[in-house]
Amino acid sequence: MGAADTPDFFSMIDQQARMIVNLARVVADVLQGKESAHSLRLIDLEQHRQELQRRHQAVVDSLPHSGLEEIRSTMEALDRAAAVLIRTARDCLSGGSNPDATVFQMMGVIRKAIESLRHGYTRLANGSTVAEFDADAAIASQRALVCWRTFDDQREVAAAEGWHRTSPSGVSPDRSCRLNGLYENLYDIARELSRAGVILKVWSRQLYGAVSPARLPQ
Repeated sequence: MGAADTPDFFSMIDQQARMIVNLARVVADVLQGKESAHSLRLIDLEQHRQELQRRHQAVVDSLPHSGLEEIRSTMEALDRAAAVLIRTARDCLSGGSNPDATVFQMMGVIRKAIESLRHGYTRLANGSTVAEFDADAAIASQRALVCWRTFDDQREVAAAEGWHRTSPSGVSPDRSCRLNGLYENLYDIARELSRAGVILKVWSRQLYGAVSPARLPQ
């Protein structure tokens, strides 16, 4: 396959990144009660995500696997992040989210991580050597959310041992359960964005500098 026949992978990745930016906006609106249970925006984006996933997977599968590890892994991480964003919106629309301040803080971190990834992909495509700084910003999103997840785990242990029937702030058990599910979804999104950030950082160093292997988040 000649250079003229090679797919524009950066364009494909940018399509995914832009779709995730739009999904994050919809999720933010859902959390603020600005979207109905029959959100056309969400339906359109869900269909767009499925279309991109099928189209991009077909392109990657049609080519030799050698040298496509970063591209394939990036697309898979972005698709998983998109899937959890959609699930988060659906869960909130079906059961009522009634989010707390922590949810909005976590969502803010996620939206910044998404924007950082998109900037990083654009810089990498343009030959910039500083894409890894955007990657670092995306990687940091998971670390920022770890403290909230740790706190939730501690609350679950306390509840399991019968230390309290409601959360310390007086939140009902039912709402506390919904919030914990929402926290977990947001953490999963940040984890996938962090994975994409690690891949972007390694990719940037392979193209423009010495590689220092980075670990994928667990």
